[in-house]
Amino acid sequence: MSHTEPQETTGANTGNDLTSLGPYNIDSRLGQGGMGIVYLGTDKDLNRPVAIKVLHPHLLKHENLKQRFRREARMHAKLMHPNIVTLLSLYEDDTYMALVMEVVNGDDLKAFLRKNPNLTTKKKLRIAIEILKGLEAAHEFGMVHRDLKPANVLISKRGEVKLLDFGLAKPEEGGDDLTQSGATVGSFRYMAPEQILNNPIDARTDLYAFGILLFYMLIGKLPFDSTNNGGEFEIMEKQVRDPAPVPHDLDASIPLPLSNLILKLLEKNKHHRPENAAVVRDEIEDMLDQLQFLASPKKVETKPLKAEHTPTPTSSLSKHEIAQQWVDYGRFRWQKLLSKFIPNINKAHTDLSIIALVFIMLGFASISVLGMAEDTAAQTQAIQKKITQQTRDKAIEDKRKKAMQVAKATSVPAEKINKKPAVVEKPKEVIKAKPTVKTKPKAKSKKRVARSLTYKVGHQVQRKDKTKVSSSQRHEFRGGSHLFYPDLAKKSWLSSFKRGDSTVLFNQPVSLSKIVIHKASVGDLDFKHGFIELEVKPAGKRKWKKVFSQKDKDIDKKVTISGFKDEYPSIDGVRIKFKTQDPITIGPIDLLP
Repeated sequence: MSHTEPQETTGANTGNDLTSLGPYNIDSRLGQGGMGIVYLGTDKDLNRPVAIKVLHPHLLKHENLKQRFRREARMHAKLMHPNIVTLLSLYEDDTYMALVMEVVNGDDLKAFLRKNPNLTTKKKLRIAIEILKGLEAAHEFGMVHRDLKPANVLISKRGEVKLLDFGLAKPEEGGDDLTQSGATVGSFRYMAPEQILNNPIDARTDLYAFGILLFYMLIGKLPFDSTNNGGEFEIMEKQVRDPAPVPHDLDASIPLPLSNLILKLLEKNKHHRPENAAVVRDEIEDMLDQLQFLASPKKVETKPLKAEHTPTPTSSLSKHEIAQQWVDYGRFRWQKLLSKFIPNINKAHTDLSIIALVFIMLGFASISVLGMAEDTAAQTQAIQKKITQQTRDKAIEDKRKKAMQVAKATSVPAEKINKKPAVVEKPKEVIKAKPTVKTKPKAKSKKRVARSLTYKVGHQVQRKDKTKVSSSQRHEFRGGSHLFYPDLAKKSWLSSFKRGDSTVLFNQPVSLSKIVIHKASVGDLDFKHGFIELEVKPAGKRKWKKVFSQKDKDIDKKVTISGFKDEYPSIDGVRIKFKTQDPITIGPIDLLP
């Protein structure tokens, strides 16, 4: 079992200064930190191993530290969770104070990663999920750990993941906090900016530390570290000021969504981080499902075709989608194969980037070839249809000529053959005039206004800012609007442009005659160097086609886009893209049949 502080020492030590403590025998020393010493002991009454954290005797002179130690016991005792080390009891006498905890047979996270250098991304993410479950349980009690680091994450030999050392935990609302004197508490390499600056903290403070922990698990080093002689002050300065490096740039094998999640966790402003641990856990579980799918892609089954039948596709996937799936799978298998021969493949960024680039180029080439094949097949089908029609027309013409030849042989004038039979008109009946009846003029019917297809056809909305909306609710493609990047309203003079998009994908191909953008505006703010573009995705095709573009000017009066129906008679979706340095409101956008 490993415990808490960075300067601790681990391993058994037979030269113990304690041999017993009340009802507990002291067997060996496990580690030592700034707050106390951790021993491996035995409960005499129950004859079971226990871990005993003993406060340094010289610290007992300070009543506030003793009070803090008692508070740790009270708070820790509330946390009964599989991912948190169980507190068994609090021991106190005239000389010593100690926490008695369960023993976890295993290693801390740092030692575990060192012993397992070839751990896959999937296994690392599973460990991360267990850590988040422990944090989630603590946060539900309104407690913030605020000292999350590898030494405080234990992994048992059975694979259990447990958090320990809630000695620095405090109530989220700030009550009974013994560190309000201004002292900065925690491990500075994992501290959130608000913690370093002694500002109010909450559950998102732990999520910042988790972001650094996840960065360390995937990259093998910390995002913020000191140079030659910078020391801890340099690290804390970087935590507060410097942006985090992009994990995907350091290791191209890290999926982009995971890289973006880590950057979101490491936002300097806690209000820009995910709301809670449950949200982060859901995102990581979704990524695990995607990695699992790539590890074992489903084969597309086809039935044997009879020779006399025309081949028809047996899967809803198009050829280029199947090719993309196998390209992703090939990249995954190649990386897994290399990891067996190159243990430090995560550090070989250059080689991995080259390999990834080669696979991407091969993938694009395969997809392009298949796309050309699909287009050629469509053209061939059109040509065959035209030939069939010409053959039918020729047969009709030959039949007509043959009939004329027969008529000429039997002395029947050709005009009678070609001439249509006269229609005998019936004598017109005399209609007696009826007395006129004055009728009221019919009320003019109101002109019916066409509604967007999103009210009739099932669809999904996808946004780059990851916000979600039900297709049955109001959104930018269904009579409503959406404000993108509201955080730009609090921007500093260093803020840069942001790119975004919003996409509606229909469950079945649709036909559009017009698209009306009622608003894509930043109001009275500056839109210089920004742009707004509208694209459609032709049915069954991979590439999006631009049908509208506007630069340096937002849309505050409705714009109607039409004239694309002849070229794209059937489409699968519509996407609006934009670039802005101010908050922008998009919608409503009407998609008219």
